[in-house]
Amino acid sequence: MTDFDTLVRLLRRWTHNHDPHIRAAVELLIEHETWIRRAGFQRACIEKNAREVWINWRKAREFADSGAVASTSEMAVLDLAVALGEDRYKFSIMGSANSRMIAQAVARAPGEDR
Repeated sequence: MTDFDTLVRLLRRWTHNHDPHIRAAVELLIEHETWIRRAGFQRACIEKNAREVWINWRKAREFADSGAVASTSEMAVLDLAVALGEDRYKFSIMGSANSRMIAQAVARAPGEDR
């Protein structure tokens, strides 16, 4: 298992010149910390070679869909991060008006008092 700080640094290096939806997905996982710290997630979803470390989104989707043992909210964060990484909602081609509308809807979803 790679230590958390090293893994974060390597993943951020990988996403530095990547698409915004990939950076967003990785940052969500980093900020949440739970999945990036889990050895099972690292073994199943994080790949590396001599130069780089990355998340394999296909394997991450399989991992999420397998029903990993975690709380409902932890699973929801993982599912959202993987959906972002997969570009499931096509944010990579979304125009600015739709992007703003979606961001506002997501911000409102938990309720106005949060």
